[in-house]
Amino acid sequence: MGGGADAARPNIVCIVIDSLRYDHVHAWGRNGAHTPQLDRFAAEAACFDRSYIGSFPTIPCRTDLMTGRYTFPHRPWSPLPRDVPVLATLIKSRGYVTQLIADTYHLFRDGHQFDRGFDGWEWIRGQEGDRHLVDASARTKLPAEAARLRNSDRLKNVYLKNVSRRRSEADWFAPRVLATAVDWLEHNRSGPPFLLWLDIFDPHEPWDPPAHYVDRYDPGYDGEVFISPVYGSAAPYSETEIRHMRALYAGEVTMVDHWVGRLLDGLDRFGLREQTLVAILSDHGHYIDYPGDQGQVGKPTPLYEGVAHQVCMLRHPQGLGRGLRLESLVQPADLLPTLLEAAGAAPPDGLEGQSLLALLRGESWRREVAVSCPHRGQPTLTTDRWSLVYQPGGRAAQLFDLRADPLQSRDLAGGHSDVVAELDGWFSAFLRERGVARDAYAAAGAVAGGGSGA
Repeated sequence: MGGGADAARPNIVCIVIDSLRYDHVHAWGRNGAHTPQLDRFAAEAACFDRSYIGSFPTIPCRTDLMTGRYTFPHRPWSPLPRDVPVLATLIKSRGYVTQLIADTYHLFRDGHQFDRGFDGWEWIRGQEGDRHLVDASARTKLPAEAARLRNSDRLKNVYLKNVSRRRSEADWFAPRVLATAVDWLEHNRSGPPFLLWLDIFDPHEPWDPPAHYVDRYDPGYDGEVFISPVYGSAAPYSETEIRHMRALYAGEVTMVDHWVGRLLDGLDRFGLREQTLVAILSDHGHYIDYPGDQGQVGKPTPLYEGVAHQVCMLRHPQGLGRGLRLESLVQPADLLPTLLEAAGAAPPDGLEGQSLLALLRGESWRREVAVSCPHRGQPTLTTDRWSLVYQPGGRAAQLFDLRADPLQSRDLAGGHSDVVAELDGWFSAFLRERGVARDAYAAAGAVAGGGSGA
């Protein structure tokens, strides 16, 4: 048995994977990448088929995860609030050692404070816009025309310098995070129970996995390489270019999958499997002009299924929920109460999430609507059947029947005004309960009328 871990205080490993589309894991795959390790994990875990983002994007989502509360009604992208209890601090009351290992640089940069409460933290430097390496000798050349790349100056002057010294796959960011985690497990397997939080930025763009991963999906491509395409309409890119973007993204997913497998093997090798609760989830997806992406690339709002629908899996050390496919609506705020219950730690007042362990035990669940929203932005409201997608610019919201139309191809708002009004009223009440003015978000008039379908 691993150290002080036991049934009442299992070890906990939480793996957050940025921008991983739910349909690129074969448990949910329609589009897909090669993900044998995540598939293996899904067969051993409880899979939450209706997991949706809460606060959007990166940092607001992680604030939900760390606090068990919706962030978007109260604050924009901002440092972890000091006036709210957080997971790493709360779980220490049960004698846990806590460690954070991440390459998601937003957690640490400019005083974001997501290391708060952790006994140790390690930042794998160099991702995206991390101001890490100043090297006048580094040769950097954009792989495509600057105007067709997002943040091309940052790519050229920051990111490409940061990665200029990579020589083998082990030098890539996700491999470094997960290899560091395996080393940490080896040195801490016999100590007190632990919380190990891993935050992996890939497959967030820039998409530049080792070439052997890309060649699996689009061998022989010789055009411009859009490692970070401009967010918005996919129209400026050709079908060939879109296909290669998808190959780059899928290559990133498969690379992450491979190294997640090494971590899972490490848990087995160190005798920790039966003492460790493992959660794997994504913070949101990414549009790459797949069917259902509404002709978009990137992560712009509105929040359709390609971004709003998350990966969420939980493997219990005693096998509770093994192989279950659960349809209840779950959200990131549910993770903190789940992990606190697993550790036997008392939850603080004011939580808005619910423990997922109740679902694994077959108990009732209280969430009729999942709300996904950026601060002062356009929400998406999801029920067991409907998806109400608010639009920018005061345009009419769209309503989709996810049971009949999972790709959201037919707007039914015009023929189901009662459903639109009911959900819009629910959102008004949601904001009112939190002391937030409705005019900070999409106005009720923006949902009147809707589409033409019935």
